[in-house]
Amino acid sequence: MEDYFGGLNKMYVLHHLTGATAFVFLLFHPLFLAGHYILFSLRQAALFLLPSGHWPINFGIAALAIMIILLILTFYTNLHYPVWKTSHRFLGLAFFFGGLHAFFIGSDIASNLPLKIYMVILTILGLVTFIYRSVFHKILVKKFNYQLEQVIPLGEKVVEITLKPQGKTIQFEAGQFIFVEFLQKGFTESHPFSISSSSTDQTNLKLTIKALGDYTSKLAILKIGTKVKIEGPFGRFSYKNCHNKNQIWIAGGIGITPFLSMAPTINDQYKIDLYCCFKTSAENFLLNKLQKIATQNNQLRIISWPSNKKGRLKAEVIAEMSQGLNNKDIFICGPPAMLKSLKKQFIKLKIPKKLIHSEEFTLL
Repeated sequence: MEDYFGGLNKMYVLHHLTGATAFVFLLFHPLFLAGHYILFSLRQAALFLLPSGHWPINFGIAALAIMIILLILTFYTNLHYPVWKTSHRFLGLAFFFGGLHAFFIGSDIASNLPLKIYMVILTILGLVTFIYRSVFHKILVKKFNYQLEQVIPLGEKVVEITLKPQGKTIQFEAGQFIFVEFLQKGFTESHPFSISSSSTDQTNLKLTIKALGDYTSKLAILKIGTKVKIEGPFGRFSYKNCHNKNQIWIAGGIGITPFLSMAPTINDQYKIDLYCCFKTSAENFLLNKLQKIATQNNQLRIISWPSNKKGRLKAEVIAEMSQGLNNKDIFICGPPAMLKSLKKQFIKLKIPKKLIHSEEFTLL
């Protein structure tokens, strides 16, 4: 489905917004019904919101209660990723109870045939999708078998991981990402990582990863030979997916990884300015690799930007150094605060939103 939304990360953002909107409507639904009883009896209105002997209503109460608990955990707590991911699967149970409530409550669904057919199709589609993705994903979801070939420390808290195929190789485009599951004790879930190896080499995969949390902090202890399951590739973050050949790329910290994959594939039709933003010069250990690529390709210009010396990179500075922003696509990958700030600055400079592309996994 990501082809219709411009990438999986954009689907996640839309999923988050539509889910939150639907939840608000669901909260108002019982409150409006209870409000009807308030006109006659406050006690009757309160009892309406509590479980009773009327099972269709109880199904609705159960569905809403499960949603409230799980969304509070999502929005207002800082659960470890595997715990949150497991809890999120219980939304399927809320969906199931909600379906029972809708079909047995005796509402318009029961009396309106087109509405009933629509709701039946929607409910079946939702349940089948949930079962496919959350219950039988290990059997039904296509994954590629790889093996950990090498782990190389590159700098402070950063490692480069090389994965060797054990059978069929994954076919990817530069700039895409994959979900990786290491089959070693202590690594219990899959995580998304951008591919940093060039798409011209479809054999071994390279992932350049910075320790930013509990999971990524353990990557340095991975054992050579560990089996790996890969799902993907995903994402539409590619310089090929736009009209303008004249482009600006902006990398913040470890956000440089998709550009590492894209840089070797640039041909003579393109002209790219790549801004590499780091907090200190000590963090620009990947810069040498990019500069080596740039010396072999005049269409790629590398601009190093250590923020401790030059301050934060601004859109006005980019416009000046790149001789304007008109008719240029802009690609940004980096920390959420950096993405949000630069997007606002570019929009303020009258750059159309459709020309600003980003790779992000924050939901807001």
